[in-house]
Amino acid sequence: MPRSILRLPLVYQFLAFLRARRVVVQGWSMYPTLAPGERVLFDSLAYRREHPRRGDVVLARHPNRPSMKLVKRVAAVPGDMVTTQGDDWRLEEAAGQAAPHPEEAAAPGTQVWTLGEDEYFLLGDAPDLSTDARHFGTVNARDILGRAWLVYWPAGRLRRVGGPRSG
Repeated sequence: MPRSILRLPLVYQFLAFLRARRVVVQGWSMYPTLAPGERVLFDSLAYRREHPRRGDVVLARHPNRPSMKLVKRVAAVPGDMVTTQGDDWRLEEAAGQAAPHPEEAAAPGTQVWTLGEDEYFLLGDAPDLSTDARHFGTVNARDILGRAWLVYWPAGRLRRVGGPRSG
């Protein structure tokens, strides 16, 4: 196997570190995964090679206020259907052709979202403390700026959130 292929993950990690977005977590919406004041590196190269996956913690632009950045978890991906009512939500994974969204459901206060191409449903890990897709709708792929990689401060809480995936 050529040496350049063996070094690719290390080279990628170095480039990802150089290009990383550094973010200070504000608020409790991602607790216990991320706490206020923690400093996180987001891999801004991650989604040049692949699409966001369910479960990824991402940095994204707010769909209605682009200057505002959000840290949320990908709960649903293109083609999935999500039903929300208050803080509760239910996912039906993609099975066929996507329908228009949002759709009004039978129960009052319930919404059904069927995600179109390049649309993602982002939620906080603490639903009662989070303003997320249940409030502002889906986020377009172009507005997802990176995947959480490393909590680097405070030093006592240094940990990986989810490292860059190798191809």
